[in-house]
Amino acid sequence: MVKIYKIEVCNKKGIPDAFGLDVMKNIRETGIVKVKDVTTSDLYCFQGDISLEDIKRIADDVLLDKVIQEYIIREEDRGDFEDKGYGIVVDVFYKKGVTDAVAETVAVAVKDAGIKKDVKISTGKRYYIKGELTKKEIELICEKVLANRLVQDYVIH
Repeated sequence: MVKIYKIEVCNKKGIPDAFGLDVMKNIRETGIVKVKDVTTSDLYCFQGDISLEDIKRIADDVLLDKVIQEYIIREEDRGDFEDKGYGIVVDVFYKKGVTDAVAETVAVAVKDAGIKKDVKISTGKRYYIKGELTKKEIELICEKVLANRLVQDYVIH
C-alpha cells in the first residue's frame, strides 16, 4: 500500500537557526522590515510502500543530528504543520522533473542503512515567518528570497 510521510527536521529549542537569521536579513534587504523572526525546517517527503517504523528509523539514523535537531513525522492525510505561533508558513519544493540532489543522496543513505523499500523521495524547506505582513508582501518574499521560480514551487499556508 502506498503511503506518504513527511519528516520535518528542525533545530531543538534554544539552538540558533543561522539559516533563518540569514533569510530574515535577506527579506529586510528587499525593504520589508515588518518581519520579526524566521525559523526554518528541512522537509523530506517519502512516498511508497514503507512502514512508519522504517520512516522513524530513517529520521533517527539518516536525517537527524541528534545533538542539535529534532523531528516531526506526519502522514500526508493527517495535517501538514503547526504554525508554531509564527502565523505564516511557506513550503518550497523543487518542481517536478528538476533534479533533487539532496533527495538522491538521502535515497543512497536509506539503502545503506538497510532499508531496501522502493520509495520516492523529495526534499524541501519550510519557513516559519513572524510579522504583520500583507498577502502581497508574503508573495514578494517568496518570489525574491525563498524560491527560485525557475526550479522551485512554493505553497503559502
